[in-house]
Amino acid sequence: MRFVFAAVLLAAGCVPVLGQDFDAYKTLMPQGPVPKDFTERTADKVATEVTTVTGKNARQKKIKKKFVLESTFSIDDFLASGSVLFNDEVSLYLDQVLQEILKPYPDLKKKIRVYAVKSTSVNAFTTNNGLIFVNLGLLARLENEAQLAFVLSHEVVHYQKKHVINAYVTKLEIQRGHGDYRKLSVSEKGFAKSTYSKELESEADLDGGSIYLKSNYIKDSIDRVFDVLKLADFPLFWGKFQKERFESGRYVFPDSVTLANVKAIAVDENYDDSESSHPNIKKRREAVRKKFKNSSGGDDYRVSESKFQLARKIARYELCRQFLLEHRYAESLALAMSLQDENARSSYLRETIAKAYYGLALKHLDDKLKLDTTEWVGETSRVATFLKQQSPYELSVLALRQLYLCQEAAPANVEISLMLKDLMRTFGRENDGLAKNFLRTATAASAADLKYPYTQYAFLDFKEPTKFFDLLDKYSVPEKEPVIKKKRRKKSARATPLKVQKIVVVNPIYRKVDTRKRQKVRHVESEEVLVNINEKINAAAGKLDLATDIINPNTMTSGQVAQMQSNTILNDWLDERMRSDGSVSPIYNEMLQLTEKHKTEHFMWMGGLTVQRTHHMKALYVAAGVLVPSFAPFAAIHVFVPKSETLYFALVFNVRTQEMELLDMRPMALRDNKALLQSNIYYTLLKLKKQK
Repeated sequence: MRFVFAAVLLAAGCVPVLGQDFDAYKTLMPQGPVPKDFTERTADKVATEVTTVTGKNARQKKIKKKFVLESTFSIDDFLASGSVLFNDEVSLYLDQVLQEILKPYPDLKKKIRVYAVKSTSVNAFTTNNGLIFVNLGLLARLENEAQLAFVLSHEVVHYQKKHVINAYVTKLEIQRGHGDYRKLSVSEKGFAKSTYSKELESEADLDGGSIYLKSNYIKDSIDRVFDVLKLADFPLFWGKFQKERFESGRYVFPDSVTLANVKAIAVDENYDDSESSHPNIKKRREAVRKKFKNSSGGDDYRVSESKFQLARKIARYELCRQFLLEHRYAESLALAMSLQDENARSSYLRETIAKAYYGLALKHLDDKLKLDTTEWVGETSRVATFLKQQSPYELSVLALRQLYLCQEAAPANVEISLMLKDLMRTFGRENDGLAKNFLRTATAASAADLKYPYTQYAFLDFKEPTKFFDLLDKYSVPEKEPVIKKKRRKKSARATPLKVQKIVVVNPIYRKVDTRKRQKVRHVESEEVLVNINEKINAAAGKLDLATDIINPNTMTSGQVAQMQSNTILNDWLDERMRSDGSVSPIYNEMLQLTEKHKTEHFMWMGGLTVQRTHHMKALYVAAGVLVPSFAPFAAIHVFVPKSETLYFALVFNVRTQEMELLDMRPMALRDNKALLQSNIYYTLLKLKKQK
């Protein structure tokens, strides 16, 4: 049956999309079918794994079972976040390298799975149940496949030796002062935790080295893995920065924005690691050198050099997008410039640079542009100086120029057009009479009294400068206050119906908490609500003649990769919107594509939290009930019926306008139940059919 299903997927085109076009790069997406790790119910995973738990005593066994419960639900929340990829080019390649190093370990091959993660963090990590996650931020910095193999070998040991669960148990025993830790002070407990963590990391390095030595990978390049880790906090940039790439004609930056000489990057490898979870770089490097001392030979690549280069290139292109989403605009700019030196034709990189300048200009206009000089060192210090030495005015001119060049190259790009207009408005509010500061024709007389005279030439080389200045004249003139107030009054008076015909419900969440119990968060009960919530949403929507799509990771099946793809983009968008103060989303165009895919502009995030706890002053109520018999029924209710509070919420966005059109929050002094949740969902959807 599985092979029949696979054949159907192939026929339907539900296979990894290969051959990424880096000129017009599209974000990396999960591909079908959806693996069991994503579709199996978490409660079932927990029930299976707790049967394997062992411990030296009943207390330790109980702690481990609690760990399995908490960690499994936490991991599945992460799997549902949209950040974890599967069956994509990168994850498939990672698995090939993993299988290469596990050739001598057939039993481990069946137990360990590896997934790429859309994260800028230079890291990889492992779970107790055999999942290895490799962040694109790490892959983007590795030099070859052999280094990747060593990283995976290290992570395999964490699983093989049960480091994750053992660390949880030991740290809890330290915290609680059990056994040998009972006489430790607070600071000594912290030191003990750090020491134990470092011991596990050292074991993973050395035993991972043993796994690696059994492979046919080269031993000489592993030392440089620690250079990658050493430089993890520095921006990813190579080559040399030259301001001339952004100049044209007489639009030439002054020397004040350049840095003549740069200091070499100097990092102390032997830093104080007394409170760290890992030994310092010097200790780790020396231990691995000793391990590999008498070893030689091997290959940099066992799977494929071209596949490694492709996976790393995808990771780097993807990081440009991730940095924009995290509002780390300078890092996105630096990386995109390095990649552009290798691919000057890429519209994706050109637009990434324009988006980065847009974000930087808005930050600078808001006096929030900060670059840590301890991180922007070496050649990247030229980039930092170039940005920091420009005034908000100068940087805004540069951003407008880059945005409009992109618009000329792709007039239909809605995202770039919105950013251009938004920056013109913001820039105009800060600089009255802005439009008159720029030459509109090459023959026009230069102005001598400008604070930044070179900026007047910024827009002369456009193909159709008249169109640009029409936009600048229109959007850079701030509206007068009475006009703004009048518009607000009209908007308020209209209270127009939303007239939503279809809503997409995204990743609903629900948490049950009972403070009376040892296990306060009721994970299994919470999951049960989410498994059944689709039925409630559809029932409410059906009564209102409202169409719905529900993207619920708790009910995902192997064939629903399209929903997982939507989930990836939607959660990226929401996370960025929570950081934003009204700027245009860097993935606005991706969201427009989702509106076409789902046939609606309206997306809703919803959920609930219910808490039960005991009443205070029970003894007083018991005494009152004894002394005043008529009060006894009320006392009994207070004593025996738990106090309950439930919060229901829903956020509805129109992703085309980027506006939150409905915020529905209802705190209730009630215990949750099926009928209560059903009615809350109904009244939220009813509001979508009524008015703002």
